[in-house]
Amino acid sequence: MKRLLLVLLSLAMATGLVPLVKWQAHAAGYANPLVASAVAAAAAPQGTPTVIIPDAFTVAPGQLVPEPRSTVGIINALCDVTLNFVSCSFQPASIQIVCDANADGVPELIIPLKDVTLINPLLTRATLPALGPGLPGTPFPLACCGGKANVVLSLTVTEGDNNIFGTFTLTETLEIDLGQRAPVIVSVSPSTADCAVPQDLIIPGSCFLLADGKPNVTSVFAIDRSNPATVIQSKAFVIINTNLIDALFDFGAANAGKTFLIYATGPNGTSRNLTALPQGTPTPCPLGNEQGVQVAVACKPAAGGGGSGDTPPIEPLADRCELQRDAAGNFSLVISGGKYPANLTMTIGGVTPKKVKLQDKNSDTGMYQRIVAKKKVCNGLPGNIVLKDSTGATVTTFVCNQSCTP
Repeated sequence: MKRLLLVLLSLAMATGLVPLVKWQAHAAGYANPLVASAVAAAAAPQGTPTVIIPDAFTVAPGQLVPEPRSTVGIINALCDVTLNFVSCSFQPASIQIVCDANADGVPELIIPLKDVTLINPLLTRATLPALGPGLPGTPFPLACCGGKANVVLSLTVTEGDNNIFGTFTLTETLEIDLGQRAPVIVSVSPSTADCAVPQDLIIPGSCFLLADGKPNVTSVFAIDRSNPATVIQSKAFVIINTNLIDALFDFGAANAGKTFLIYATGPNGTSRNLTALPQGTPTPCPLGNEQGVQVAVACKPAAGGGGSGDTPPIEPLADRCELQRDAAGNFSLVISGGKYPANLTMTIGGVTPKKVKLQDKNSDTGMYQRIVAKKKVCNGLPGNIVLKDSTGATVTTFVCNQSCTP
């Protein structure tokens, strides 16, 4: 009976004999919600495109603060973003964003959304997920530099007892503005340098040029990680292509032993190199750049320094982590490269290890140069290492990309 009624209603719809509201009411009564959604879509009025409204999202400092309910700037979003699709003509089963990766005007890079959920007949919600583990800090591949993109909503209905028409697919394609991506710095070479002499730094990344070939970088600079008030601008730089910059820095001998975070800035904001997460950022979300890496240059210590021999003592230059495993199969995480106070607290990806032991104490400073954490270290890896002193002040934060899973 339902099959016959569906056919009759289809014919009546085509001839205009059945009012739209009755057709949609009938469609809503189908046992299969996908069929009901598809039937309603067939009767939906044309010219009413879906509206896409993101939940509030955060971006790195120095980047364009997003307007409420706007997708502009979402290209710079930190980690996951929830998108709301309002007044859909049908309930989509899958949603994709298709980005123009080579600036030829044709979107071709597909970014699937997850957790597509029908909230009510007028609202579908989905998550634009971060691209971990390679890009845990962003939902967009580095080849996507923003601008216009397509959102494709689709629903495939298979043949069944309450669908006699056979398998069919409905799609809706919408254009949205992602905004323009800030420059992305992936790494810097060399990462350790004699800062007493000028240094030519090679800086790989993405989106250093806009789609029209104009620069997306107007300056390259370094910030002292332990004293953000100290900023050193590059003496000169050249954008070799959209993925590579050559910059000349003169850090100066006075900065021996210091570590500098490297940034590029331009008309669409400053590259990400987080030392702390902005308020409202979803967790887990890594510090550093989109890959979860803090891009930095460590200046070598000055020569001399009171060693007992002819060779000055070698000091660690930057925080680093190493996962070790004993003969019994137990994991431990070794942290080194910095100066660590006694009575510190430690978290690994938000998880507090059960045992933390400080080693290699410097008798002159009272600081330790090595930390060994055991038990529960795997729960937070890969993740942010956060060390705080006895007052709760942050000693250091960095991303450890080690993993207990092969």
